[in-house]
Amino acid sequence: MKLLKKNNLRIKLLSSYVILVLLPFLISTFVLSSTSSSNIRTNTLSYINLFVEQISSNIDSYIGELDRMTRIITLDSSMCNILTEPSGNDAVSNYLNSQHLENEILKMTTQQPSIRNVTFIGVNGMIYSGTSNSITDTDLFFDITHADDIDEQDSNIYLSSAHIPSYLLVDYHQNTEPVFTLTRPLYTYNKQKIGSVVLIITCEDLLNAININPSLLENGARIVVTNKDNKIVADTSENFVPENLSDKTYMVLDNSDQNDTKNLFFSDDSGSLTSTVIISKNQLFKSTLDFNRASIFLVLILIGLIILLSFYFSYRLVRPIKLLENAANECAQGNYSIRIPIVSQDEIGNLCLKFNFMTEQIQNLLDRVYQYQLSTKQAQLEALQNQISPHFLHNTLDIIRMKALINKDKEVAKMVETLAKLFRITLDRNSNIVTIKDELEHVETYLTIQNMRFNNRYHFVKNVPDELLKCSIIKLTLQPLVENSIKHGFSQTFDDEMIEIQIESSGHDLIIQVRDNGIGIDENNIRRIYDKLEHLDTLENNTLHNSIGIVNISDRIRLEYGSTYYLRIFPNSPRGTVVELRIPKNYNLEMIPEID
Repeated sequence: MKLLKKNNLRIKLLSSYVILVLLPFLISTFVLSSTSSSNIRTNTLSYINLFVEQISSNIDSYIGELDRMTRIITLDSSMCNILTEPSGNDAVSNYLNSQHLENEILKMTTQQPSIRNVTFIGVNGMIYSGTSNSITDTDLFFDITHADDIDEQDSNIYLSSAHIPSYLLVDYHQNTEPVFTLTRPLYTYNKQKIGSVVLIITCEDLLNAININPSLLENGARIVVTNKDNKIVADTSENFVPENLSDKTYMVLDNSDQNDTKNLFFSDDSGSLTSTVIISKNQLFKSTLDFNRASIFLVLILIGLIILLSFYFSYRLVRPIKLLENAANECAQGNYSIRIPIVSQDEIGNLCLKFNFMTEQIQNLLDRVYQYQLSTKQAQLEALQNQISPHFLHNTLDIIRMKALINKDKEVAKMVETLAKLFRITLDRNSNIVTIKDELEHVETYLTIQNMRFNNRYHFVKNVPDELLKCSIIKLTLQPLVENSIKHGFSQTFDDEMIEIQIESSGHDLIIQVRDNGIGIDENNIRRIYDKLEHLDTLENNTLHNSIGIVNISDRIRLEYGSTYYLRIFPNSPRGTVVELRIPKNYNLEMIPEID
């Protein structure tokens, strides 16, 4: 109940913004969007209908041109005689007739290149398809073309469905191209039938002749041309292939298809053929859908902006009270450093000022108490550190060494002396940079202790030119690598356990390699180490890894010298591991202290 009362003002403000701004905006946007969508839809339908009418007009012009070409044949008396008079045994006469027919075919194919073949059928039983062609299956030919039963009462012309002209003896490639036939009965001026002419035309030529707009096909439209029997003459569908032409179901455009809820059908009859455009409703009205989506997206953005502005202004009105409430809660949790920004000069602003003064006084008191406690703990810590200082530790070990010599235990004395030397170098705080000579002595000291432990198990080889011994290196760089070789590389027993350090000059840099002939590191572990190396580029990250290992050394090299210097790991041959360092040759030499 209290929460409701506290937010009551904010709720009222948000409600006012919704009623006064959001509601009128939504209503006007809805009306505008509906009107625009309706206009776009109407314009799209008008465009498609106009396109279909243009296709029908182009088909009518194309078929009309072919029709006129065939009508001219009846005006040739020689052609009438050839088609009506019985053929004799006169070879010369037969040859001349063949030449006349061939010339007529040549003339027609020249005038209209889309005509692939012409066949003349006379009432005298003569069938002629040209010297380069012949009909191999007359029954199939007549069944497709209806050249034997079409007459003037049926139609001027007959257009067959698309098919493969297997009834013709033609080239293989031509014979696999879908074609349709135009069949016309031939009559003399006195209505006497003299025969028929059949034109074979490819379906592709028909589609090219009707000049289809490519953009419509790109949008998924399908254009189907059918004859009077609703059989498909030409089709832009991908299914219009020779393999499907034998399917009678495919070759017929059923009227029931137009009940499809997903597609729209636009048809126009040119007389001889019917053109039908089939297009997906979603694709056809894509522009409308895009407009609606854009409108919805814009409305959502504007609604979001209105809501954000509403929240912003309401927040600005209740902000001072909310800040004071949150600050009081923070103080209750023990956070006395909280301060409230003064955003007004009214009573609420004066209240916030008094609250800030109160928390400041409390914080000052707590700081004095904390400082006293911190000073006490710091004194205790320094006292403890002084007890384990390097000099204290070195003197203690020296006493132990003298006791061992008195007891004539030279081996123990040597170990204590070596250990003291190792501690002296490790705990020296004067500088982070030492000479390579000092670092190698530190390695030798460490190996001396290890060989004392393991009966001279490890052989150490150093290949370092004398002029490079004075070069600088980060302290405790090589010894941890040698330690890794002993701990991990020689976990199994070998007869020739050897550690080698080689240093070479490369321009202004030094290439340092620490080799061992241990068991080596597999590729998965090497990749895992490299992953760690790549994610340690800052001092903050370095502090998270206090181990003196490979990761620590790599990070110290990059922090000290820069990102161009590195630590790399790769297998040794025939066994073992090689760790390679690249550091500058002459770096910070003046800062290297002398170690007594």
